[in-house]
Amino acid sequence: MDEAAGTYARLTPYHETKGRAMSLQIDSIDPASGRPGVEVTLTGTLLRTQTLRWGEEDWDETYWEGAASGNGTVEITFKVPPGAGTVQVVALNGNEQSNVVEFTYV
Repeated sequence: MDEAAGTYARLTPYHETKGRAMSLQIDSIDPASGRPGVEVTLTGTLLRTQTLRWGEEDWDETYWEGAASGNGTVEITFKVPPGAGTVQVVALNGNEQSNVVEFTYV
């Protein structure tokens, strides 16, 4: 409390700080290659993920499952959609996006 002003200081929530600690980050994709229909797992700082961008398509939370682990990371499980070649995978939350990882169709 600021006794001179008679008010309480507003504490800034951790997610509002300018640090990058709460940014979306994909640490791994496993497997990094496969056929359509195979299940992949994205692991990283993904708690606030709302959408996965798989190549040129965006997939909302109804198409994948996420679960937090005890060490603060999140695993997102996603079934690979039809496609070919190598695609970029990105986690999104509004205007925020993660780093890019790649998946290669075989």
